[in-house]
Amino acid sequence: MLRGMGAAGVFVLVLGCAQEPLPGPKARSESAMQLVQGATFRMGTDEHELESIRDVVGLRSIAPLMSEVPSREFTVADFYMDTFSVSNAGYFQFVTANPGWSRGQLDKDSHNGRYLEHWQGGEPPQELLMHPVTFITWHSAVAYCEWRGKRLPTEAEYEWAAQDGKTRAEFPWGDAPPSDELVSWGKNGIDRTVPVGSYPPNARNLFDMSGNVWHFTADPWLGSYAEMSDSSVDIERAMADPGIRRVVRGGSWGANAANLRVRYRDSHRPFDAREMVGFRCAKSTGINGAGSKQQPIVQVETTHSKAEGR
Repeated sequence: MLRGMGAAGVFVLVLGCAQEPLPGPKARSESAMQLVQGATFRMGTDEHELESIRDVVGLRSIAPLMSEVPSREFTVADFYMDTFSVSNAGYFQFVTANPGWSRGQLDKDSHNGRYLEHWQGGEPPQELLMHPVTFITWHSAVAYCEWRGKRLPTEAEYEWAAQDGKTRAEFPWGDAPPSDELVSWGKNGIDRTVPVGSYPPNARNLFDMSGNVWHFTADPWLGSYAEMSDSSVDIERAMADPGIRRVVRGGSWGANAANLRVRYRDSHRPFDAREMVGFRCAKSTGINGAGSKQQPIVQVETTHSKAEGR
């Protein structure tokens, strides 16, 4: 759960002894992407699975996990996903080419007053160039991806890309519990972002799908999957609402083990620029890949009962 937010559960910031991350790859190209083969997969979690997950990740209650209940079959088409989270260096290129998105020119009503607050004189600090960009808004993330000829990934795409495509492992790296060698999280004690690609990638060669920063997705937050199955939900209206909360995935440098799970869901206000939220872009495989979007998950029928296995 994100600090200062209250969508899905209680965020726990865990501090420990500081340990530097593993060296990252030499190349961190902003244009690097990985092809993710589409498939039909089981998205989310069934309620009977929650108690064992709670015990594994050390939660006191299953309440923070209820937004991912129940699971359902969902199909995604082939798409590309950015290999790395967008860095300060990449975002600086965007701002330079599009001055209207600089801190000094952006309408003050379009953010919480903290947009790019860590930049100095309109530029990111040299030591943070390869760190993921933070203190951005959902709308600026959308603009950046469009400038790159891409788009934000859907929530379904993010969940599918985060896993290995073969198992139901709890984390992008497998079922092993989080550790300082695997991910940037609350127990590292670093208490800040680290350079993108500092930890091992998942099976799809995607870095930081969990940890370091939460990632904005294209989807509006419409509550739990159970709530989203309500036929009265107006997905088109929600998608068009500039102020609706947006789904975030992946956990951050301050996350607990539960936040880092492949299927963990949370939300963030679109104008709330914060130190733990960033993004990466996706692209469809068609000719008009940037604008060709996957279906919102609210349109998919539930295939598992909440009470299954009880």
